[in-house]
Amino acid sequence: MSRALSKRTRLFEKFSRQLHLLKDHGLIDVDLKYDETYICPICLDQFQKSDLISTSNKNYLTEEDAPPDKLGGSRVALTCKKCNSTAGHEIDFHLIKRLRDIDDAKFYKDTIQHRRVEFEDTFVNSEITSQGNGVLTVLHRIDNNNPSTLDRFIYSLKTKSFGEILHLNPPKQPADDKKVDKALLKSNYILTFSKFGYIFLLDEYYNTIRKEIKNPEFEAEGNLILNQRIEAAQVGTYYVINPNAKSIFNIFSLKTEYSETIIGAFLPFPNMSPQTLHQNLIDEGANLDCGNIAVKLDTRHYDFNADLFSDIDEINKVLKWKNVP
Repeated sequence: MSRALSKRTRLFEKFSRQLHLLKDHGLIDVDLKYDETYICPICLDQFQKSDLISTSNKNYLTEEDAPPDKLGGSRVALTCKKCNSTAGHEIDFHLIKRLRDIDDAKFYKDTIQHRRVEFEDTFVNSEITSQGNGVLTVLHRIDNNNPSTLDRFIYSLKTKSFGEILHLNPPKQPADDKKVDKALLKSNYILTFSKFGYIFLLDEYYNTIRKEIKNPEFEAEGNLILNQRIEAAQVGTYYVINPNAKSIFNIFSLKTEYSETIIGAFLPFPNMSPQTLHQNLIDEGANLDCGNIAVKLDTRHYDFNADLFSDIDEINKVLKWKNVP
């Protein structure tokens, strides 16, 4: 067995064991098709162990990373190939691009960017390398430009006849803001699934989130995302126990080659919309002089020693806390 298949098998057995445990104790109302069943957390289709192998099912189970592995995420769950591919190409791509575009704008040392410089009625392709401390080195490759245009451009620079301003055109196809938000939502949802499995995420309430991930054009109802005043040392999963605001709060890191962004994201429990959760948190906040509302989150850290995949008593503790007003 390959290392990749071995990892997928361990994840399959972990979540399948919990799924059948929940079913045996009457905590979920789902007809399971197989003796060992895995439900894709995005499309909710059911899979059996043989679906771990691509030759047995074209829509086989694949490792799912959250956040995206290109941003330092880990493979923490399984999703079917169709859901994994759709999310990767249609939403995760935009999050990765957004962060790399931000890096490019800051010209971190040793970064290399390719830009088009407007010249006459055409352009010149340029390769810009940041030396740090605001110093940029620009290279114009002969094999990447029209030779005569490049000669005129270089001559205009040497004779200072070009002008004082160089217009560098930004990269084409900027990141889509809505898809960036959905990529953050997907990471938040999958991270929650990795910690809690099927304990409460099979609820119909989360169909909206699943639809947003599967269909990037579907309008979001509103997600609670924070990216200020959060430190890398706080990365983890938390229970929010503020009055009328019970929820899961994931803090995760997005790392590029040059920067790190810390994101905090709420996942409400059923029967509480993101808007209601937001309002309830604000209602408990304090007014600041600048007109903003300061909200203090009352949280408890996720207990890594609590076995939420094999111990029914620990599972019931989570359900009791979630369900009690």
